[in-house]
Amino acid sequence: MPNIHAPMNTLFPLTVWRAPCVGIMFLLVLFFSAHAWGRPLVLGEQGSYELAGHMDLLKDPTLRMDFSEVLKAGEKGSSFRHLDGNLNNGYKKEACWVRLTIERNPSFPEHGWLRLKPNYINYLTLYIQIPGHDPSLASSYQIVRLGNHIPAHERPVLHPDFVVPLVMQESQPVIIYARVFSNSSISLAGMIHTDEDLRDYTNRHVIFQSAFLGIFLTILLINVIFYIFTRDKLFLSYSIYLLAGIIVNFAVEGVLTLLFPSIVHLVSDYLVYGGLGLNILVYSEFSRILFSKATGRWSRLYMRFLSLLGFVTIVAVHVGFYPLMAPLAFIGLLSLVAIQLGLSHRLSVYFPGSEIYIVLAFVVNALGYFHMLLRLIGIIPLGFLWDMNTLQFTSLFHITLISIALSRRVLIAERVLTESAKQALNAAKETEQKALALAGDMTQELLKSKTQLEGALASEQQVLEQQHRFLSMLSHEYRTPLAVIRGNLDLIDIQNITQQCRYDEELTAMHLAVDRLVEVMEVSLEHSRLYDKHIKGGVKPVFIAPFLSSMVATMQSMWPHHFFSYTEASDSQPIVGEAKYLKTALFNLLDNARKYSPPDSAIKVESHIEQGDVVVTIQNQSVALIGKEGDGLFEKYARGDNSHNTSGAGIGLWLVRQIIEQHNGVVNLEARGSIIQATIHLPLANPEPSALSPQPSALSSPSPQTNFL
Repeated sequence: MPNIHAPMNTLFPLTVWRAPCVGIMFLLVLFFSAHAWGRPLVLGEQGSYELAGHMDLLKDPTLRMDFSEVLKAGEKGSSFRHLDGNLNNGYKKEACWVRLTIERNPSFPEHGWLRLKPNYINYLTLYIQIPGHDPSLASSYQIVRLGNHIPAHERPVLHPDFVVPLVMQESQPVIIYARVFSNSSISLAGMIHTDEDLRDYTNRHVIFQSAFLGIFLTILLINVIFYIFTRDKLFLSYSIYLLAGIIVNFAVEGVLTLLFPSIVHLVSDYLVYGGLGLNILVYSEFSRILFSKATGRWSRLYMRFLSLLGFVTIVAVHVGFYPLMAPLAFIGLLSLVAIQLGLSHRLSVYFPGSEIYIVLAFVVNALGYFHMLLRLIGIIPLGFLWDMNTLQFTSLFHITLISIALSRRVLIAERVLTESAKQALNAAKETEQKALALAGDMTQELLKSKTQLEGALASEQQVLEQQHRFLSMLSHEYRTPLAVIRGNLDLIDIQNITQQCRYDEELTAMHLAVDRLVEVMEVSLEHSRLYDKHIKGGVKPVFIAPFLSSMVATMQSMWPHHFFSYTEASDSQPIVGEAKYLKTALFNLLDNARKYSPPDSAIKVESHIEQGDVVVTIQNQSVALIGKEGDGLFEKYARGDNSHNTSGAGIGLWLVRQIIEQHNGVVNLEARGSIIQATIHLPLANPEPSALSPQPSALSSPSPQTNFL
């Protein structure tokens, strides 16, 4: 008995310890195998299944691993690391190998579809196991090349995402490897679809993107119309911002793949990655205009800097340092949104009643950009639907709120404009009423002035009639004493002849003076004719040379102590005028020359033809210089500074100018040193040679004139 139980007693302890050890080893194998090989994705009755939680990851920092090396690494337990969700590696310069296993139950169709995104992955190569082949051999896998650098027509299916058909046998797993590399953030998510489910998803995606496009285009069109009518740069910058958002969204969501499949692989990087820089650029400029009246100097400088950063991000796509610039651009944009939140409360002055919409718009925008930044740099996991479209939803909400705020601004501006128009209309009506009242007052004043003017004209007419009666009476009263003087002079002449007395010169001067007085009285009775611009009575050709010669002879006879001389520089030609008025004008000029020149001095009279005028000059030496300008002496009642010792009322030269201007002539007076010169310009008559001839008889008995007028 002891011998029988002895071996049993020695084996029992070994059995007790061996069981726990085997259990621990089994658990370790299960633990490491769970990390080395993710649990398979089992397809059942559902129409679609996500790949999240069923993928393993192997990183390739060298970018040189080929598929054979990956298969060998997969045989080692610690090479691949299990992913709890989708691939989200951030901005890293390395390739990522993803492995997953798919098993199909009888309830799932044999033919399915693998859909992967995001569609802006540069290089995506799939290695799909051929059913029934050895998974450890590279030749057992079908190679499918995808990515936005591959022409769309080379893809298995033309779709906004990367879609690949799958053939799966029942109860036989299918292993899929995927190499992912991109110049931007490296991420990958996917789903398995049935035919019907993929068709439904595609239809929903196209409808949603069409609706998104319609909303964006409608808001864009409204803002363009607002800009056309208001010329407000804010609406123009907002329209450009919306256009940039449309382009980037369509590139990110793969819509351009359906619209332009032949060229999308050439421009995809510029539209997706460069679109980020474009969005930052136009968004900064829109913000600068929107907050122009609410920002300080540093805020404006930062917005300018961010615009420059957006432009550099666009250039970085072509140069090759986009992975470095993209996180900085996102951080800068997020900082701008934070600044905008701080400045939003100041916009209440410029957007009354709309500040709540602006604040909410930038809060939503900040959340969208913050979530996008954390996902792109790999901090938060990548979901399949919501994470991919977060920025699209928040952008839609953001532009809707901004559009409401801008629309309210237009409504407020229209209300202000309407009120201003009403005020302007009221002001115009008030001004019109005042103008009508003023016009009425002015009309009354004009009527009053008209009455006063008519009274003044009547008074003037009465004064003129009284003056005319006075001159008529004065002329009549002067005729009697003048007749007595002339009769006595005739008696003296008879006595002088009988007694042979020597008083010829004195008697002649007296006769001339009496004749002059008679002429003055006759002219005074007709003085009103001087105000008629067209001399009618007594107008005839007057030959200036014999006329001046006669006037000089008369003056010499009346004042023998002065020497009068006349020189004619050309043949005598006629002028048209009235001789007796011309006599008055020349007599007054010659008499002024006599009165204001020293005794025994010469008074020179000259005439010549100049450019169709007869020019008559009268020169004399002056006792004193003219104290004012010559033209001023022709004013009525004006007298010179050297006229204190001479008689006169200051109307002689005024009468001269009136007579000369009635004959369409010009007269002026000027001083040349100690010489005073009066100059008369009278237009020639220019008659036919045979029509006019000198008539000395008409001027043979000139009447000497004194300065009575």
